[in-house]
Amino acid sequence: MEILKKADIFLLENLFEFKEEVANCSKFAELLSSGVDIFVNDSFSLSHKILASTVAITRFCSACVAGFHFEESLYQMKNAVKMNKRPYIAIIGGGNLYDKAASLHLLASKCDGLVFVGIMSFQIMHALGYSVPSSLIEPQAHKAALDIIHFAQDRNIPILCPKDFWCVQGFAPKQMEVFPAHDILKGWSPVDLGPKSLDEIYSLLLKCKKIIWIGPLKFKFPSPCTNGASKLAQMLDELSQQNCDVIAVGNMACKTIMMESSSDLVCNTIENASVVWEFLKGRKLPGIMALDRAYPFKINWSEAYHDPTQQLCPNPDFMNPDNRWRMLQQSLVEAVIELLAHNGKVFLQSDVEAVAVRMKELFLKYGRGRLTLANDQYNEKIDQRAWLEENPFGVRSDWEQHVLDRGAPMYRLMLSKSTNVE
Repeated sequence: MEILKKADIFLLENLFEFKEEVANCSKFAELLSSGVDIFVNDSFSLSHKILASTVAITRFCSACVAGFHFEESLYQMKNAVKMNKRPYIAIIGGGNLYDKAASLHLLASKCDGLVFVGIMSFQIMHALGYSVPSSLIEPQAHKAALDIIHFAQDRNIPILCPKDFWCVQGFAPKQMEVFPAHDILKGWSPVDLGPKSLDEIYSLLLKCKKIIWIGPLKFKFPSPCTNGASKLAQMLDELSQQNCDVIAVGNMACKTIMMESSSDLVCNTIENASVVWEFLKGRKLPGIMALDRAYPFKINWSEAYHDPTQQLCPNPDFMNPDNRWRMLQQSLVEAVIELLAHNGKVFLQSDVEAVAVRMKELFLKYGRGRLTLANDQYNEKIDQRAWLEENPFGVRSDWEQHVLDRGAPMYRLMLSKSTNVE
């Protein structure tokens, strides 16, 4: 116990091995929160589960907030259902259509077309009346598939299913042949998309401005010789370089796109597809609801400020006594520097250049030589006035995002605590 009391960081793994964890046990959560004031949840992939370490624990902490990765993933997930660019196509892989019917209905209501590339494609083809091997049919999925088809027809959006497949025989898994989707010979099993299917998908995607790929492109009988997922990822990489927003959801989609990416343009990725499927069903995610504030919070800036299109303080008068309470005080700066580790960073930003300059001056003044400008570490992102062009943390504050959305600049700089001064 003495060793535990002296430790600064505890690393706990395999909490799922404890039955109290999956039971959302409050006593177990209280034990986990011993000595904890602020709880930071950065495990977005578990936000659809009710766990002691992510839900019950919030009852025993003074503040419960999301971590940077959590916020970024949640932002990407919410962005996936925004109709900010059209045409918007959903590429859908994986199986269990019956369980995901509600999610598919939402995608059908938002998107301009659905492309099925995984096991679910056989349920759609079966509902359309095509011949499908019985081993690939989900018994409960027929009505759900019909409902999705009728809904898409009512909206006049296309549903694209594979036209052909690469197939293998059970006794010769390395011998592959292409069969039409509606005429797969007995004894042969589909393992990958055929060339006609990929060509048709590419022709449809060429017109798109936004694409989401959710679920794996794999079938019931995997084969080591398949490359359909790689070719699909190459298509999406090419389109992302043509100002098309690409969102990859799920481990396979994310890994394949990252492997096939040929440029610095990185697609938006969410590694856990289960969280997104639950979100698309319209369900509240327990891990998010347990936090003090669900991010991103929709702020009506027109109510918060008289004129949200203008700067917060367009004419700062630093000598005005009424404004002095807003200025950085010496005691605050000294406390920040005292708590800052050697080589630690202080990030400052404002939408008013004079304010950013003033903050820099006060930190350097009250820092008494212990702080230096660290912008030179980010030379490739500094404009001609030596302001950082990008937020180095990659997560924007609400006001920062609002300022950028209206086309105004942010003035950013980074200070570092010198290791040469005590």
